[in-house]
Amino acid sequence: MKERKNTLLASLLSEIDPLNQAKTDAKMELAAKIAQAMEVKKWKKKDLLQAVGKDNPSIITKWLSGTHNFTIDTLVELEKALSIQLIHREVKNPVVVEYHLHISQEVDKPEKNSYFNEILTATFVSEQSKTVQFQA
Repeated sequence: MKERKNTLLASLLSEIDPLNQAKTDAKMELAAKIAQAMEVKKWKKKDLLQAVGKDNPSIITKWLSGTHNFTIDTLVELEKALSIQLIHREVKNPVVVEYHLHISQEVDKPEKNSYFNEILTATFVSEQSKTVQFQA
């Protein structure tokens, strides 16, 4: 009898589509992470329900069942409520771009008897260095 059960189980497992198995594994992993985060915070289902602003307690049971197909919005809400990361997002290092700006201008007609006469007749030169960071 035991051998027949093992054969039946092996037969059923061999019929599982690898893509569907990967989907199920991902849902189970999400449910486990949520449950673990709740445990760390010593939260009950009602605490999580309140933290995500939902009103139907059965949704928490669905989330923890390992069969729920989460939306991105729900995953982000859970991340914020539980202070965990459920979605892997690659953090890119900022790219630093440095440039130098050189401005010059000559003044042709200075005012007579002006305190700034010497300054106005000279070439005005300004140099600035700027560093700009952006995500690539």
